[in-house]
Amino acid sequence: MEENNGRVVIAAVNEILIDKVFSCSVNLSSRGIVHFIEQLIIVSAAEISGDSKRGITGVGSTRNVSDSTKKAGTTHGDGGPRIFSLQRLVEVADYNMDIRPRICWVQMWELMSNHFARLGCHENAMVSMFAIDALRQMSFKFLEKPELSDFHFQRLFLRPFLQIMENTGSREDVREMVLRCLDNM
Repeated sequence: MEENNGRVVIAAVNEILIDKVFSCSVNLSSRGIVHFIEQLIIVSAAEISGDSKRGITGVGSTRNVSDSTKKAGTTHGDGGPRIFSLQRLVEVADYNMDIRPRICWVQMWELMSNHFARLGCHENAMVSMFAIDALRQMSFKFLEKPELSDFHFQRLFLRPFLQIMENTGSREDVREMVLRCLDNM
């Protein structure tokens, strides 16, 4: 049922228009972008709350897939965690990073960093590794920016890595990946 609904939506809505929803987030007000990110995080959390024992849908699921699904070229709807909105959250962050005042970024990053820190400790290795890799990519980009004298945003930007390391439920492979990310910065 969910897979059929997805196909109907994809057939009815041009993919370029979907992309435009996220790329045009740069036109939102400061309050608007914060609300947009809040809602995108809610959708992302709902997508990821699928069966965490399976692979990420659409990203090489490890379970057997039916012939009809193989022909369609997707594994959406099979119950595994989905990362579409998480990927879009990274894109929205990238689009808005250079145009938002830092005070707005603090609000945006507070929401996003908590979400990424939670996902960095997710029981599904694929989800946690994707979240840490996304943090790494955004950190590299942001740390290239010069720090303002009375602003300590770079430290704030690295806080999710610390939260992942301090979480007693973090797996060893996750902690190793965090250390590799920090070592490369």
